[in-house]
Amino acid sequence: MSVRAREVAAPTRRLDLVSAARILFAEKGYHETTVEDITRSAGVAKGTFYLYFDEKREIFLAVIRELLDLIKAIGSTVGAATPGEHPLAFFQRAEQSALRLLEIFLANRPLARLAYRESMGMDPALDDMIRGFYREVAEIEAGNIRVAQSLGLIRECSPILTAYAHIGMVERVVLTLLEEPPDFPEPTEVVRQVMRLAYEGLRAPGTPSPYDYLPLPTMSAPS
Repeated sequence: MSVRAREVAAPTRRLDLVSAARILFAEKGYHETTVEDITRSAGVAKGTFYLYFDEKREIFLAVIRELLDLIKAIGSTVGAATPGEHPLAFFQRAEQSALRLLEIFLANRPLARLAYRESMGMDPALDDMIRGFYREVAEIEAGNIRVAQSLGLIRECSPILTAYAHIGMVERVVLTLLEEPPDFPEPTEVVRQVMRLAYEGLRAPGTPSPYDYLPLPTMSAPS
């Protein structure tokens, strides 16, 4: 397969294939999904698949990478302060990002389980991607913590250590939530309680709680 062949193929075909693969992997799992399933669902000839991907494994990596990149992009918005805004707007952005992430996970439960739970050990390249993802997310969250420290909102702590602690807490809660535990509150309350656990213990002395001042965004749980 030449580079030229990839360049001349219509870009929308690749998007169609990835979209079809995303749905099929979520519904059937990796091993039960075939290239024929993907091309049939995407409405393209089997040969078109090989203009973009060498094998099923490659499109699976593309699907998982797409999800991980979206998670990183949302996390990066937390520290994006605008000039002149109130310092407590940091917590508002953090809540909005957390709600958005939870909404994505709940709306894509099978794919999220596949990415976080079932795919580890499936493929060395995927394992490397997941490990790299954790490192990058930790750096993003450490940057967010540094922003909060610069605003005087949280006390001095190791940003990278705290970032990994936050990731561990959030991931465990989300993975449990994906299994629909009967004793968990509704999604908006999950975010509220996790946010308080993550940040109130880090609050700088004398700083008011953000929850005394900021309205919590609302989100309806997907059906």
